[in-house]
Amino acid sequence: MLKIFSFTIALLLLNQPPDLEEHYNNREWNILLNDVRMRFRYSVEYNTFVQVPRFGNTVKQLEGEEIVLRGFFLPADVTGDAFVLSHVPMQMCFFCAGAGIESVVELHSIVTHNMRFRRLSTDDFIEVKGRLKLNQDNLDHLIYILEDAELVKIFR
Repeated sequence: MLKIFSFTIALLLLNQPPDLEEHYNNREWNILLNDVRMRFRYSVEYNTFVQVPRFGNTVKQLEGEEIVLRGFFLPADVTGDAFVLSHVPMQMCFFCAGAGIESVVELHSIVTHNMRFRRLSTDDFIEVKGRLKLNQDNLDHLIYILEDAELVKIFR
């Protein structure tokens, strides 16, 4: 009986939920969320006003640097080739609720990790690393892109 109890306790300890306090106090996320301002500009191509980012000095210093982020995985298309990391779960994300576009990062994975990203489910809490690219001009992509993104860890 003691062995079963010990085994159960060990399983519970190994299967701890991710540390969301560490996630929400992450330096890089705080910079991405707070050091950008959005402004409207007319787009002839889309025949409407669109939001474009104005990046602050602190986030500009991160461009090209390798950063590590934790967040909620979102598949971005049906082909399984576009991936997004969100600071908040899907029901609160930029696409679905009131969070801003600065709360999501487009993931351009390295070839060897592409299949690993395809196996993830919506809202899996993950850790990724990659080089940050700031996108101010291309409206077909998000304002933050993590190039050469690698899946570091999946939190269960």
